[in-house]
Amino acid sequence: MIKRIVTYCLIAFAVLLFCGYFAAASYLSAQGRKGELCTGISVTILDSAANRFVSPEEIRSIILSSDINPVGRPRTETQLDLIEELLESRSAIRLSDASVSMDGILRVKVTQRRPVLRVQTEKGAFYIDDTGYIFPWVNTFTSYVPVVSGHIPVRLEEGYRGVPEGDDRQWVEQIISLAQYLDRHPVWNAQIQQIDVEENGDIVFYNAIGDQKIIFGAIDDIDYKFAKLRTYYLEIVPVYGWERYSGVNLKFSDQIVCTLRDDNKVKNSIRI
Repeated sequence: MIKRIVTYCLIAFAVLLFCGYFAAASYLSAQGRKGELCTGISVTILDSAANRFVSPEEIRSIILSSDINPVGRPRTETQLDLIEELLESRSAIRLSDASVSMDGILRVKVTQRRPVLRVQTEKGAFYIDDTGYIFPWVNTFTSYVPVVSGHIPVRLEEGYRGVPEGDDRQWVEQIISLAQYLDRHPVWNAQIQQIDVEENGDIVFYNAIGDQKIIFGAIDDIDYKFAKLRTYYLEIVPVYGWERYSGVNLKFSDQIVCTLRDDNKVKNSIRI
């Protein structure tokens, strides 16, 4: 009797072991098939704290709506280089890095463009990044960078994106050098609220303190001209006050030309 019970127990154990083996094998097989396919997309915006031109949802939408959408396809067939090329063709995306993990997830890391200026034209607003790349302003996020308006010499059509050539590129490089100087000097960056380009090409500033028109002139001798502007604030304003002058001209060598507020035809030339 005991021998029969032991035999039945061994048979039952063998059946359970056999069923468990097949259940485990089926599970592992299903997991293996699942890992062979691309099953989802994970997006990381590396510089989201600095700029928010694009969102993970937008990145996923771009990929899912494209002909190279890898989701549901064998992960070994994922065209990583084409996905990166697709994303980097979008104006606000500077770099992208795509890979597929062993669990079948397409993982995308994105770095956005870093604007240094916003240019306001009749055709709309544009950002210029630190490489000279121009791309349209977006209404979902505003980057707080200096705004340039007036007689912009670069011909920009609505929706323009790219790097200008010829004389246009030369002007962009010059204005970037000014923006980079401001970026390195937070006090001036906070002080200068508006940059205008006059018809003759002169750069003009309007500052947060005082309402003087600061004529910077051509984008050259940047350090020297800002040193003269500093002299104006430290040595001239304390003597004559904020209200005496309506304009300050930094264009001329070794002098600051100030326009009297009550008579724009009369100027004081202060040598430095």
